[in-house]
Amino acid sequence: MADQEQSREDKKLPASEKRLREAREEGQVARSRDLGHAVLFGLTGLTMVLFAGHLGSRSVELVGRGLRFDRTLSFSSEALADWMGGLGMLALSICLPIGVAGIVAAVVAAAVPGGFAWTGKTLGPKWSKISPLAGLKRIFSRDHLVDSIRLSLLVLGLALIAAAYVWWQGGTFAALLAMAPEHAVRIAPGLVIQGAGWLLLLLIVIATVDVPMQWFRHRTNLKMTFEQARREHKETEGDPHVKAQRRQRQREMSTGRMMARVPEADVVVTNPTHYAVALKYDEAAAGAPRVVAKGADHVAARIREIAIESGVPMLEAPPLARALYSHVEVDAEIPAALYNAVAQVLAYVYQLRAAAGRRAPAAPTDLPVPAELDPQSGMADEGGRS
Repeated sequence: MADQEQSREDKKLPASEKRLREAREEGQVARSRDLGHAVLFGLTGLTMVLFAGHLGSRSVELVGRGLRFDRTLSFSSEALADWMGGLGMLALSICLPIGVAGIVAAVVAAAVPGGFAWTGKTLGPKWSKISPLAGLKRIFSRDHLVDSIRLSLLVLGLALIAAAYVWWQGGTFAALLAMAPEHAVRIAPGLVIQGAGWLLLLLIVIATVDVPMQWFRHRTNLKMTFEQARREHKETEGDPHVKAQRRQRQREMSTGRMMARVPEADVVVTNPTHYAVALKYDEAAAGAPRVVAKGADHVAARIREIAIESGVPMLEAPPLARALYSHVEVDAEIPAALYNAVAQVLAYVYQLRAAAGRRAPAAPTDLPVPAELDPQSGMADEGGRS
């Protein structure tokens, strides 16, 4: 109701995706009645033309069987029931093609231009629909006035086309009365189809104009005021819970992508329990080794698990692991100050691979990690001075 009370002049902002989605959930989508009329008229007419032989023969049979009286039916309820059931099935065979065409037309008209909107909210009672005051407002609203004018023009146009066609073919229609029935039956369907075609052409033209107009009207009615836009922004972008959920999803996606690269690493440097950093060196890239994954605590534990499952070598080097974790971002090259230490680690990994079952080389110890890059080096110095 609050949106309806807003004047059209105040609604200057286009509807947001959230507002359009909420309107669809409420069953408010663009609908074109003129398109429904054109599709229904066209499909039912086409069905009658395609099934003309079937419908004609069945109709004649239905009338003949219905008018024929059999006195034996009055003495047997079972025979009467069978007779009525046969008439019902015959009538159903006549109505079924036209009914199917009507259902297809309704589905097509519902899909254009607003698409399907599966919701049960439109079935619930709305007091505004039965309010006399609200009814008067709708009757004298601009949309209702436009619809009334359009409907009046449509009826007038159909009447003029029908009258013009009857005047044009007046002599032929008069001649039908003087013809033998078998000749008149062959000529009359063509006249009816031709006249219906002119009426359908007008309906198609009207629907072509009405479909974009209804889409534009739907978007116009859902336009927002500046206050509504600010309130919606506050409810979505400004909500701390929404921001927290969004950041959590982003972290989960980033962590998932990072974990997928652990099997590609050449070595995983560990703390051994608090930190884990996966390194990869691409000789073809002619650059420095890169950090493809890093993590602390449970993320580090997961990196170690994936490394074990994938057969990636691991090396316990606490100062180097702390320095890499603190100063190198994921997918970034290591700093020049750590070249020497990482080179010794990669050399150990290459020797380990070359051993291939023979005696493994000794793991490097006392790697040259600058004290300024190790976060715990400064704390150790301060502890010693104190």
